[in-house]
Amino acid sequence: MKNAIVDHITTVLTHYKGKIDTWDIVNEAVDDWSSGENGTFQLRDNFLTRECPDYIDIAFKTAREVDPEVKLYYNDYNNEGLYGSKTDSVYNLVKDLVDRGVPIDGVGLQYHLHTNAYPEYEKVVETMRRYAELGLEVQITEMDVNSVEGKTEEAFALQAKLYGEGLRACLDSPNCTGFIVWGVGDSNSWRSNGYPLAFDANYAPKPAYYAMLNVLKEYNNVEESDDQADEVDVADTTVDADVDSAEEDSADEQN
Repeated sequence: MKNAIVDHITTVLTHYKGKIDTWDIVNEAVDDWSSGENGTFQLRDNFLTRECPDYIDIAFKTAREVDPEVKLYYNDYNNEGLYGSKTDSVYNLVKDLVDRGVPIDGVGLQYHLHTNAYPEYEKVVETMRRYAELGLEVQITEMDVNSVEGKTEEAFALQAKLYGEGLRACLDSPNCTGFIVWGVGDSNSWRSNGYPLAFDANYAPKPAYYAMLNVLKEYNNVEESDDQADEVDVADTTVDADVDSAEEDSADEQN
């Protein structure tokens, strides 16, 4: 297993060397039921942990050796602040890597929300701040907001608020370097029944689109106008509507 991990990461990172600036090296390794108490974390019980208990260290160290210039990320879900035990467990894992000198540059917060389950803005900013204290970047890597109430005006208004707050949290956190939405139109989403994206099935903008646009206008000192479709330049933070070309899975643990 160790040889397979090393060979895969070496092959992929060598092939894309100079073309990719950030890699998701390990994905979703922390168990959903990990308590996070007293600085602890529990990894998922699967073939990777059983056959190669130190696969996370191996993955990050191999990636650094193959391409010293690329940013290396750990990526997970439910780690943005809503669920304290998972948020703390992921933080504890990452802090352990940092403390032991395992090379890591940042943490991806997948940010898959529901209209009946979402973090407070302050919790998200606090989560990002904790990683900043470790010297790490963060990115919102897979944002979408599942509308459990369906296509209602109220649900889309809340969805818009959550998209705006996610983007605002990133812009308010100096170590947040990317904001990535997990798809474009609702019909192409993995959560298509929940209408989770900023454009509908016909690629018409929804309230979530305008919420993010207004945040970008605010942070770029663009005056509001009657035309909500005004274009806004984004200076420092990457805003992408799909999988960031700078993030792929190497030692990837699928759902």
